[in-house]
Amino acid sequence: MNEFEILSVLNSGLIANAIYGAGIFFILWVAFRAANQIRTEDSNIVIKSLVSLFSLGIILNGLAVTSILENLLVNTAYNLSQLDNLSGASQAYVNFYGTGAISEGNLFFGGNPIMIAWWAVVAIIIFGRIWSKA
Repeated sequence: MNEFEILSVLNSGLIANAIYGAGIFFILWVAFRAANQIRTEDSNIVIKSLVSLFSLGIILNGLAVTSILENLLVNTAYNLSQLDNLSGASQAYVNFYGTGAISEGNLFFGGNPIMIAWWAVVAIIIFGRIWSKA
């Protein structure tokens, strides 16, 4: 592959990740609405458990989207580093992300610690709304 093809694959991956991420954030909004509804209606344990499982699935999908993005960025840097001649922008990209080996999906709960902390806060907020007393 040449530099243009690698960057085209990166662009396609970023678009797909953004679309999936938008879906995750919409369904996250639904989970927040469900958590608020449970709290106002004082629902039973079965409903609380189902909404908790639903919310946990959304959080895990959010972590997956984050790790896919991180893998995409790191793998692009690795692929660019394997080329002989790079433009200045691509060289800056490689310098920023490094030239480590291709990651093979081992960053599911790793990668960007800021995003992991963000999803942990989301989990605390949702489960706090579901399980705490009004």
